[in-house]
Amino acid sequence: MNFPTLNLKLSQRHFDEMVKQGSFTPEKCNPEVEKIRQQLLAVVLPYDASARGNFSGPGAYDMKVGLALFQILEEAGMDLRTAADDGWWRFLSLRVLPDLVKSRWDSAPPVRFWKGRSRIWLRAVWWTVYLTWQGSEKSTRKILESVTTDTVVQLVERPGKGGFRIDLTREIFAMRLLRNPSQDQFRAIMKLNTAQIVLKEPLLCKGGLFGYVDELFSDVGCASKSSDGDHD
Repeated sequence: MNFPTLNLKLSQRHFDEMVKQGSFTPEKCNPEVEKIRQQLLAVVLPYDASARGNFSGPGAYDMKVGLALFQILEEAGMDLRTAADDGWWRFLSLRVLPDLVKSRWDSAPPVRFWKGRSRIWLRAVWWTVYLTWQGSEKSTRKILESVTTDTVVQLVERPGKGGFRIDLTREIFAMRLLRNPSQDQFRAIMKLNTAQIVLKEPLLCKGGLFGYVDELFSDVGCASKSSDGDHD
C-alpha cells in the first residue's frame, strides 16, 4: 500500500487548528489507511488513566499499542524505509489517529504528535517493538512486560552514531529479562552502550554479541541470574 506523509509545515498547521478547535478528530482517509485505523481500534481502546482493569499503567498500554501497530503495519507491507520516514508517523498521528494519541497524552504535547522525531508516540512504540522483537508476539510480549515510558526513552532516543543496531538492542532486552535490572541500572546500561559502541564492535568481543551485552550488565553491577549455557 501507499504510506502517505505529512511535512513539518503542514503538520504544525493541522495540529494548531485541532488545538484551537479543541477537537482531535481523524480525517477520512483512503480505504487502506482507514483499515489500519479500524484494525488498531479493534484491538486497542483509547487510553483511560482512571481505568486500571486492562492495563497496569501507561507503559503497559504503550506496549499493547506498539505490538498491535507493529503487526498491523507489517501486514500492510510497511518496510524499514517507511518506518524511518517521520512524515509517515506525522500523518498517522495527525490525520489517522489523533484521537488515540490525544487520549494517551491528554495535554497534547506537540512532540508526541509531530514535532519531536524520537518522541512521536506512535513512532516510538512501533520502534520499541521492532528493536526488541524476539521472533514472535508471545516472546516479545514477555520481554516488554515490565517496560516503562522511561525504558522506551532510553531505547528510541539512543540510536548510536551509525543508527540502531537491531541485533544488539534485541540481545540487550533479552538479557534485561534475565537480569531484571532496576530502572537506574538499565539507564546506565544504555548510556554505557552508547559510549562503548563507538569504540567496540560487539561481534569481535569475547563471547561475541552475548559476551558484550553480558559485560554491559555486569559493569553496572547487575548480577547474572543465568549461565551462558542457559542462553539460546
